[in-house]
Amino acid sequence: MPFPILIALVPAAGGSQRFGGLRPKQYMPLAGRTVLECTLWRLQQGLKPNRTIVVLAPDDKIFPTLTNLPPGVEALHCGGVTRAESVRNGLLALAKQCSDQDWIAVHDAARPCVPMACLQSLATVAREAATKESGALLAMPLTDTLKEGTSGGVMARASATLDRARFWSAQTPQMFRYGILCKAFSQEGALSCTDESQTVERYCKQTGGTLPRLLRSNAQNLKLTYAEDLLLAEAILAFQKDKHP
Repeated sequence: MPFPILIALVPAAGGSQRFGGLRPKQYMPLAGRTVLECTLWRLQQGLKPNRTIVVLAPDDKIFPTLTNLPPGVEALHCGGVTRAESVRNGLLALAKQCSDQDWIAVHDAARPCVPMACLQSLATVAREAATKESGALLAMPLTDTLKEGTSGGVMARASATLDRARFWSAQTPQMFRYGILCKAFSQEGALSCTDESQTVERYCKQTGGTLPRLLRSNAQNLKLTYAEDLLLAEAILAFQKDKHP
């Protein structure tokens, strides 16, 4: 196997409280498969990782019943209460199987529509990056005017307008060197970070490392949050199939 290798790590232990329904959103039907199956096939076809690992809840009983998984997908029943815990636990489980220079691409189970071109741009980084490169993530430059609001719930008021040119909306996959990601997650407060890039940013600022690279994505990389998002995902997948049959 070539060195370094690329591992896709998919945290899928969440209960999907905001999504609602009797099944977690990663197991909802989408385009003839489940959301998770769609996501895993997309990663295999676009990112072409050496290994694909799904981090599941310890009591997950649905995953073994799936019948349309890509070949070679590995399951780890070590998921935590939060996404960050699931990723950290997955990294620990790989401790004896990875070198520090290997790449870990963390991708949301609920992003089944990530464009192939975006995945291929990440794969190119993995192939061509210098040794000092910490990693990269898909993100979208903000296009809407960005407001800062006063606290006050439904009575919040606009108090300032920020320069949107400096801001990006983070997506996944987020891909980092295994060694750097492990060190970032070992820092105090790492489990309170909202994504892997935040942990790496904190670590690199403290150590003088290279900050994560932002790779431009697009709006097709939808994250399913609410039940109605399934309709959008169906439409996006149909559009992508028509455009690239």
